Amino acid sequence: MTDEELYQYTEELVKRAGITDDGYCSEFVKALGEHPQVKDEYIYYLLHGSYLCSFTIEGCSVADIIIWQMDNFKALLDNADAQNKGNPYKMTLSGFMTMMKMEDDPQKYIAKMRATTGTDYIGKF
Repeated sequence: MTDEELYQYTEELVKRAGITDDGYCSEFVKALGEHPQVKDEYIYYLLHGSYLCSFTIEGCSVADIIIWQMDNFKALLDNADAQNKGNPYKMTLSGFMTMMKMEDDPQKYIAKMRATTGTDYIGKF
């Protein structure tokens, strides 16, 4: 995939996600250039509509990150006004963005993933 195609695909995903920040697409694609293994995972997603999950950070794939985000922010997702609710495009972009940040500072994110749980768990009530 050429850089131009990558930008165009990402621009479409950003539109579908409802992200209105004009610089988001450029920043996202630039960050991908600094994270080649995440970029490969992202391109696979764009071409196949599924997650390859061959690249992991501390054992976590992008699918693990997305699931963690959904679990961790379940209270927000349950809110009818939640921006990510029913928006797989935004969840996907958020997952890949988090993976890039996690690659830069893995311990920060691993600690969060291990320390926090979502709103639903056995023994909650």
